Amino acid sequence: MIPLTIIGGYLGAGKSTLLQRLVREPGDRILGLLINDFGSINIDAELIASADHDKVELTNGCICCSLADGFHEALETLLLRDPTPDHILVEASGVADVHSLAQYGHHPELSLSGVLVVVDSETVRDKSKDPYVGRTITRHIEAADLIIANKQDLASDAERERLKAWLASVNPAAPILPTTSANVPIDIALGHRVTDPTPSMLNDRNLASPEADHLFDANRTSGHATFARWMWQHDSVCLPDDVEPFLKAIPSTIWRLKGWLETGDGILEIQKVGARHSIRARSDMNKTGQSLIAIGLADTFESARLDQLAAQHLTTPDKDNTI
Repeated sequence: MIPLTIIGGYLGAGKSTLLQRLVREPGDRILGLLINDFGSINIDAELIASADHDKVELTNGCICCSLADGFHEALETLLLRDPTPDHILVEASGVADVHSLAQYGHHPELSLSGVLVVVDSETVRDKSKDPYVGRTITRHIEAADLIIANKQDLASDAERERLKAWLASVNPAAPILPTTSANVPIDIALGHRVTDPTPSMLNDRNLASPEADHLFDANRTSGHATFARWMWQHDSVCLPDDVEPFLKAIPSTIWRLKGWLETGDGILEIQKVGARHSIRARSDMNKTGQSLIAIGLADTFESARLDQLAAQHLTTPDKDNTI
């Protein structure tokens, strides 16, 4: 199944800046984008391989489809493409119902990766009081799995604290990521692609690869968020009935978790973003054992709690051979 991410937020919050970042540096993903207007994300000429009135193909394999002819039609264009995208992103308009768009995550070929909502840290609280657009803005925030509090550089320390408290009152379940210029690492925005993690349990203190440095230090020089990562690998089979309790017990400080678990009934792919989690049987995955990765803010990350929960729910007393 192809992960689907909805990016919402009112006009001027920074959605297009975020999309531009993801398009320029997709990593090893081929992205499919459904956007309102090609010009809004300012696709650089050197990235464009070909273009027509409603579709732009990029040199890095990504493809952008305009929503001018309708959402369903644009989505089908991406799903019929060969090769199909590794991940589909939807830029919701400032007045769109992001909750309704998220229901496309139930499409047989898609799985909802999350709803990301970008807010303007300087103006969102005032705009939320507007009699014409205020309810639209708060509905976006209420539907978010992750809130990106953008333009932090335009708000004072006191304003940032008030904003954090207000956002938490509107949506208590969604983590809040403070950013400037929508500087969100792709593994935070879209979730980590778990393929073959290092066979050990890791946290941010013993990450040393250049890729890890890029992810976890992406915002360090700007004085904003830095990130921590937890990885888990175990060669045993877990019980299917233990998976849901494990996901429900994960603390809210863990923003994203993804991976696979081998059970007596086969392989389950699991993922969690904010309060949302999903469990899917994957008969097409040639995997064994357990492999998970989680990401969150470094200053609140709870690696020890994840170790405890994984040991409690995903291992059995008679076969505890965690590496």
